[in-house]
Amino acid sequence: MFKSIIAYTSRRKEIDRSTVTSPVDRALRNVVLAGLLATAGLSTASVNAAQAATVKVAFSLNWTFADPKLAQKWFGNVKTEFEAKHPGDTLELIPVPGTYDDFITKLSLLYNSPDTKPDIVQYFDINVGQFAGSDLLSSLDDKVADAAWWKDTPVPVQEAGKYDGKVYSVAQGINTYGILFDRTLTEKAGLPKDWKPKNWKDILDGARAIKKTSPDASPLYVITGTAQGTFGVVAGPGLLLSASSNPTIFDPATNKWVVDSKGIREVLNFYKTAASEGLLAPSSQIMDPNGATHPAEALHDHKFGITFAGNWIPIFWSKDICAPCWDDKEETIGFSEIPTAEGQQPGIAASFNGVVLSISKNPSNADLAWSAIEIMQAKENLLNIAAWVPVVPATASLKTDKSYLSLTREPFQKAFADLSSTSRSMPSQAEFPIWGNAFQQATQAMVLKPETTIDEGVKILRSYMATQVGEENLETLP
Repeated sequence: MFKSIIAYTSRRKEIDRSTVTSPVDRALRNVVLAGLLATAGLSTASVNAAQAATVKVAFSLNWTFADPKLAQKWFGNVKTEFEAKHPGDTLELIPVPGTYDDFITKLSLLYNSPDTKPDIVQYFDINVGQFAGSDLLSSLDDKVADAAWWKDTPVPVQEAGKYDGKVYSVAQGINTYGILFDRTLTEKAGLPKDWKPKNWKDILDGARAIKKTSPDASPLYVITGTAQGTFGVVAGPGLLLSASSNPTIFDPATNKWVVDSKGIREVLNFYKTAASEGLLAPSSQIMDPNGATHPAEALHDHKFGITFAGNWIPIFWSKDICAPCWDDKEETIGFSEIPTAEGQQPGIAASFNGVVLSISKNPSNADLAWSAIEIMQAKENLLNIAAWVPVVPATASLKTDKSYLSLTREPFQKAFADLSSTSRSMPSQAEFPIWGNAFQQATQAMVLKPETTIDEGVKILRSYMATQVGEENLETLP
């Protein structure tokens, strides 16, 4: 276009070089000037368009947050903040519906194409190794080095986001697990108001007493089953294993997966005993894909006696979630830490898992992606995560923040937060979901067929792992 305008201007000079211009001349020059300005405007617009960037964020619509509307609200707020901070740039939200395993499957598919690959992912730390091991994530070591919120994150939580020694995710909050018990049932069964079991036998004895005095209630609620996916491992059989005599899942000394140990056998025996004596809640509940959330309503209705529960259950009763709304002014629900299997030191133990953020390898714009994460890690957004997911804050300072502690009545927020110091994360190796599925198969067998022997349960775990990762990568520990 510039060439045609210049040629036309030259021809006009050859026709009339006088300093006097006619109206026609002026009109022609105006046309030329207008054309030049329009072209310049188009060029500027093209440059601006080329500089504008889109950062994509994938997240679970139905699983991570307590309600899909809260997920949309939280990420909508982040989008507004990001686009206000970076005018012209866009934060594109990719909500994925379905269960958590549905989300992980969809995420794997999104990574199959550069056109659909997200720049940022919000998921759980139990899957970091799976994606980092497939070379799909960016190392964040340089980014987190100067982040104040990272320095305020306890080392065990930082470590949970590592793979092969490098940081591949940052935590927004963690789930911790304890025991919630219904005093209307436990006191009727003769247990003290502030019941504190010292070992797993105490738990089973408490459930036996509830069965006798409240036959219409479920004495014991602890989840298992492959339908719950990898997340269910941490909240069920993996939770018990963390408090067993030997909680090792992956042996770093040998780089092998443990498929038989005293700890594994203790867990299998716990499920077997509870199932054979009719102490467990119906299998349709404890094996349901959403089994980890059932206690919120069941405890409100006084249907569960002793419940292995995540920190989110009491917050489900809060005004923000109301599933159902319940202030429990009578304090009918009590809290206890999970004791170790035989009361061995440290006396209490449990597992934890974190809601984390990762940046994909070769993101569309690395600086903007990190800027988005910085916004997500801001105090107000993290406190909303704590209330709406819900989770225990990942940073030490927010665990004592008044707005977090006031989410539920005492002692729940502080009690679940304090568990982070004695809880274990799951292995970061990419094969952990395979081991977890195998362990779920074994514990599930104990529930569905209590006549299954412990040796047979171990065989289920070992056989599945052997076919998936090879017998040479398995070991037995005392």
